[in-house]
Amino acid sequence: MKRLAMLIVAGCACAAQGATFRVDDTTTLPSEAITTMQWRSLAPTRNASHDVEGTSVITVRLNTAPWLNRVGRIYLALPQQPVGDVTAEWTTQGKLLPGQVRSGNRTLVFAGPIRASLIEDTILLRVATDGRRLGSPQRLEFHFEIDVD
Repeated sequence: MKRLAMLIVAGCACAAQGATFRVDDTTTLPSEAITTMQWRSLAPTRNASHDVEGTSVITVRLNTAPWLNRVGRIYLALPQQPVGDVTAEWTTQGKLLPGQVRSGNRTLVFAGPIRASLIEDTILLRVATDGRRLGSPQRLEFHFEIDVD
């Protein structure tokens, strides 16, 4: 069986236009550098899925100091990926909201007053994509954005 891998990488901090900003998540750490992707079906056929999936535990650390004592909404953004459509789904320990996002979109992970300069949570991230497009390890680029009131 061919082993497929996907490297999960958080983005860097930089400002975006308007009231939306990139959140500094440079101290976010995945538990493993590479996530091994496995076929959902043992033997993909014309009628079966060609999807592969993998899981990773990630310690998310969001520097929210610039927005301390303001009200905001933080999103996990998954830009379009070179391998095509990717779905990411996660559970959390409770500081961030669990959710799901498809490449090219973003999903709410926090809403309310920013009361600490660092929001930290551990998430279990599961990613899925079409295995026919993964010929070599790929970077999964995602980042966090905040909309402030």
